[in-house]
Amino acid sequence: MKPKGVLVLAAVLWIGGIGKVAAEDLPGHKEVEKGIQVLNELFVKGDKNGIMGLMTVDHIAITPYYGGPLTVLEQLKNLSDHRLEEYGMGKAKLTSMAKGVVLVHYPLTLKGTYKEKTVSGKYHVGAVWVQRDGKWLEAFYQESLVEGKKGTLGKGGE
Repeated sequence: MKPKGVLVLAAVLWIGGIGKVAAEDLPGHKEVEKGIQVLNELFVKGDKNGIMGLMTVDHIAITPYYGGPLTVLEQLKNLSDHRLEEYGMGKAKLTSMAKGVVLVHYPLTLKGTYKEKTVSGKYHVGAVWVQRDGKWLEAFYQESLVEGKKGTLGKGGE
């Protein structure tokens, strides 16, 4: 077998094996899953201090309705503009990318408004969590609209 073929086969076997391991069996996955739940609850409650404690200082969030990437400080400044009725997180898939780095993605059903425009719909979320000083923090968050009514997101979502 050619060297390139060996690398491809090794990658396929490695990726295939990761999917069969329970999240709590991989370093950090159990802590990240708990962190996601707590962070989502903090957003629904509007708890700025709690949110800041679970995000990196250089955190970036991207959604179809923000109008562009927002830093953690910009998100907190605009937190009162976000009215969440439901943040229905589906089953998350976690993948260790490197020591202290976990990629997370999951389906999301969102009901609510942002700056008085509806943001209700079905999304897919991708996030990166990193371990800093022994604590797991979200460093990046992105929502992509999968299904929603045309026009519900205003100009950016049409």
